[in-house]
Amino acid sequence: GVPAATEALAKTSASGLTLLDSDVQVIGVAASPAAPTLPALPALPTARKALAVEADLGPPAAYAALAAAMAHQGLGVPAATEAPATTQAPASIAAHQVQNVAPELACSDLNGDCRQSQCCKSPGQTCYEKNEFWATCQDDCAPGVRAGDEDQEPWTCRALGNRTTFPAGCTWAGEDCSQATTCCNVGFMCLKKDEYWTSCMQKEQGPWDNLGKPQAYVATPEGWDGTHFGGGLGWAGWRSEWELEPAPGAPLATTSLFCFMAVMADGPEQALVDVARGRQAGVFGCDAYKLFTAEKSEWKTWDTGQKTLVNTGAFVKIWDQVKQGIEYLEHDWTVKVDADCVFFPDRLRSHLAGLQAPAHRPIYIKNAPIGIGVSNGGFLGAIEILSKTAVQTYLDNAQECIKNIGLESGEDGYMKECMDALGIAYMRDELMMHSTVNPTDCQVKEIAAFHPIKIVGNWAGCYETAMGHQKPIPMNAGSVNLLPPVLRPSYMPKLVPPS
Repeated sequence: GVPAATEALAKTSASGLTLLDSDVQVIGVAASPAAPTLPALPALPTARKALAVEADLGPPAAYAALAAAMAHQGLGVPAATEAPATTQAPASIAAHQVQNVAPELACSDLNGDCRQSQCCKSPGQTCYEKNEFWATCQDDCAPGVRAGDEDQEPWTCRALGNRTTFPAGCTWAGEDCSQATTCCNVGFMCLKKDEYWTSCMQKEQGPWDNLGKPQAYVATPEGWDGTHFGGGLGWAGWRSEWELEPAPGAPLATTSLFCFMAVMADGPEQALVDVARGRQAGVFGCDAYKLFTAEKSEWKTWDTGQKTLVNTGAFVKIWDQVKQGIEYLEHDWTVKVDADCVFFPDRLRSHLAGLQAPAHRPIYIKNAPIGIGVSNGGFLGAIEILSKTAVQTYLDNAQECIKNIGLESGEDGYMKECMDALGIAYMRDELMMHSTVNPTDCQVKEIAAFHPIKIVGNWAGCYETAMGHQKPIPMNAGSVNLLPPVLRPSYMPKLVPPS
């Protein structure tokens, strides 16, 4: 039975003990030596009061009542160990004490005062201070006076606490998907095995045709129920690439660039870096830049005979170094550039402005036409362009991508698969980069980057041609036909009529 002293806090019923006051939480159980044993229970973060219960857990009814109360609060109750058969405990559950528990403040909402909590509910946001009287959660903060503030007092923009990380928001292959039914891996669905287990299991194997039909279907494991969760009209239940539309009229990302390059120490690419530095070209023309030393990469030959540069592990380590700095946080776009890529930051800024990318959204740029050479779905690693929020999302989840995707592939393939799995959207600019080894092609002024230009003289020639410092040689028809179709009429050689 429940003593009268607890009637303000609880009531008995056929199903056990039900708490009346949501502020009351069971935080611990002191049991007699003869009672079934329970583990120590920590205070719940949201508790403002607590009911400390001293119990002699003898009769099954008393134990069931306490168990029901604990389960109601989400504490979970393990099976009790059996008490000695010779011991009989009294049938009582006595309220011993009601005590105040120091509150653990919940993180703050957007536009709320976060001085006390010093954390934010929304992923990507940080609690920034205006002054000693006000701080609020924001994506970023610029010190000084803001035009919209009535008091016209400056913001210090001192960060209180850490940025809230971006969750993956999906479940990786083989993991429990009962809470997040969207699977991170393409072709995987959240399947029910039995009443105790659901997991992301492969159901389709790519590639997929234009109608979404896979190359093969994968049978449900033997002994599994097979019911799948998630999915719906137009959605299979797994993450895949998705395109973000321009956002005219909305707050847009700026075109500020942080660029970085990874170069093998004492390797042949160092000479290309020197050419770029001497002209303040490439990464040296960005708003901020860094150079990193990379490990030597290897080539892997696939069954098709095609060779792919296996450099993922080296660049994962470079991204770790990027994370240690602050430059990527100070600019709206991060650009990873290969040394043999001749690119023009001013053109890149113009291309990004034309995309009208919304601010504070995770975005990567598809930078090449699909179907020409090895296009990786239009995302080539010679120049990878990611929004600040995309970089944050990747860095917050990089270890999970490494674990579940692996490093046995090209770096751009790994990055694209990881970003698609994390729900990072893409925007498309097929004029961003042109694949060529011919410096003559660099006269195409609509293109922002040319790759691979591996010879020092050709790198310099490409740059000088693009900048108009030397008169270009007319392109031949074969080279023009490799350009995106929209550009071909402007560069096709003019036929000279016979005299």
